[in-house]
Amino acid sequence: MNLDGLRPWGGLVGGSAPDVVIAGIAYDGSAVYRKGAALAPQRIRQLSAAMPPVTEEGHLLTGLRVQDLGDLDAGADIEAGWMGPMQRLAEVPPEAFLTVLGGDHCTAISTLAAEVRRHPGLYVLWVDAHPDLCDFSRGGHWTCGCALRRALDASGIEPSRVVIAGGRDYDPEELEFIAANRMLLVSAAEIARDLPAAARKIAERLEGQKVHVSFDIDVLDPAFAPGTEIPSSGGLSSRQALELLRGATERAQVVGFDIVEVSPPFDNGDITTFAALKLIFEVWGMVKSARAAHLPELRGKR
Repeated sequence: MNLDGLRPWGGLVGGSAPDVVIAGIAYDGSAVYRKGAALAPQRIRQLSAAMPPVTEEGHLLTGLRVQDLGDLDAGADIEAGWMGPMQRLAEVPPEAFLTVLGGDHCTAISTLAAEVRRHPGLYVLWVDAHPDLCDFSRGGHWTCGCALRRALDASGIEPSRVVIAGGRDYDPEELEFIAANRMLLVSAAEIARDLPAAARKIAERLEGQKVHVSFDIDVLDPAFAPGTEIPSSGGLSSRQALELLRGATERAQVVGFDIVEVSPPFDNGDITTFAALKLIFEVWGMVKSARAAHLPELRGKR
C-alpha cells in the first residue's frame, strides 16, 4: 500500500496536553491457537496513515490532539510482566482518552488495572465472542480463555460492573460465573435479533458511569475479520458493531478503548486491520462529540 506523504493516525498526532493517548502492548504469549497478535500494534499504526481525520457521518476530527507512546513491554509472560505496562498506562492523565492496541486479550489485564486507577468505580464493556472468564483454560491460568478473569483479579473491578456483548462461545464455567456475579451477558444472537433493544439493555446498565470498552476483533464474524486467533462464526457485522457501540454507550462516559486479537499473519488484504482502525476512529469521533456537547456545561461551572 502506498502511504507516501501520509502521517500516522490521520495526521492528528501532535500538540501538548493530548486528548487521546495511544499505547501498544505487542504481546501474544497467552494465545494457545494461532499466534500473531503481537504484530498488530505495528501494522495498525502503519495503516492508520490511510485513515482520514473525519468520521463516517462527516464530523471532523481535526483539532484532536493524539499522542502515541509506542509499545509497552509486557515481557515473555503476562503473569510476570503485566504490571510494567499497567504502571505506565496508569500515569496517563485521566482527562486523556486512553487507546490501547493489543496484542492478545490478556493485554487487557494491564489496561483495566490501569484504567481503574485512572477512573475509580470504572465499568467495563467487554465486546467479545468469548467471555474469557475461565479460572483455568487450555493448560493454564493466564491463557486467552482466562483474560477477563485475571483482569478482574488484577484490577479489583467488581464483576457486576462488567457487561459482555457479542458472546457466542462459552465454557460452562463461564456461564456459572456470569450468573453467580450478576454480570450482564448480551449474546450475538440477541444483538442480531434486535440490535436497538440489545443496545438499550446495555445502555441502562452503563448509564451515568465511566466506561472502558475492551473490544476483541473476533466479536466480528470471520467474514469481516478473518485475521484473528480464534475465528468464531455467527458474529457481528462491522455495521452492527458500530451501531452497538453507539447505542450501548450513549448514556455513559467512555474513558478508554482497547482493541485486541488482530492477527496480521492470518489477515486477508488487511481487512481486519482496517476494521480495527474504523472502530478506533469512530470511537474517537463519539468521544469528541460527547465532549463538545458537554463543553458549554463545563464552561458554565467555571
